[in-house]
Amino acid sequence: MVNFFEDEEESDGEGSSRERWIVSYADFVTTLFALFVLLFALASADARKGGNSLKVGYTSVAQSIGAQSVESAELAAIDGDRRAAADSRNDYSELVALKEDINGSLQGFSNSGVSLKLTGEGLVISLAAARFFNSGEDSIRPEQIAILDRICVRLGSVRNPMRVEGFTDSVPIRSARFKDNWDLSAARAGNVLRYLLAKAPALDARQLSLAGYGPYRPVASNDTESGRALNRRVDIIIRPVSVRNEPRRSKETG
Repeated sequence: MVNFFEDEEESDGEGSSRERWIVSYADFVTTLFALFVLLFALASADARKGGNSLKVGYTSVAQSIGAQSVESAELAAIDGDRRAAADSRNDYSELVALKEDINGSLQGFSNSGVSLKLTGEGLVISLAAARFFNSGEDSIRPEQIAILDRICVRLGSVRNPMRVEGFTDSVPIRSARFKDNWDLSAARAGNVLRYLLAKAPALDARQLSLAGYGPYRPVASNDTESGRALNRRVDIIIRPVSVRNEPRRSKETG
């Protein structure tokens, strides 16, 4: 005997299983509709108040579903650039003040052999080799010690990275002590660096670095005596705090 009621129950069960997706789909559509209603309401509030309710609402929704706000990332990058630019301006304003302070401390010395200038690298304190060293030697001349002491006092409280660089002209050196101008430039820079550390003990040796360029970074022509005199120098470069203590890569021509 056929059980018609049992067949009917089985048929109803299969139909219910096939149509179960409609419930999930209806929930999704309802949630999506609610989201659009919320965004529309926020947009209307923005139009009336001129506020950023929509932006806040969008960010909150994006974060709630694990998405990253592209606009927020862009704004963060812009803020970072602005902060870096502000830091750079602050760094250079401090270097300007330091330059004026050093210049003022050297006013009592005529023909000190020191020149100062601000460049993209920072504050450059240039010591003329003709005044600070005897020809072919690396020892600082005694009569220039007082001038160098004034500079050391001003640099003692500076926390910027510093680089001491030695330069010569292109005339070959004849010395039993130095192999070439490269050796001489590095030795002169080294003696200035050690003097800075000795006279300004508050300086951290990790702030300082050293380089000797010999005749390969001229600032003037080596064809004239005046040009060669400008090329023979030791530069103390006070770099902005935000810049790492790395070798200079700018090109200088003579």
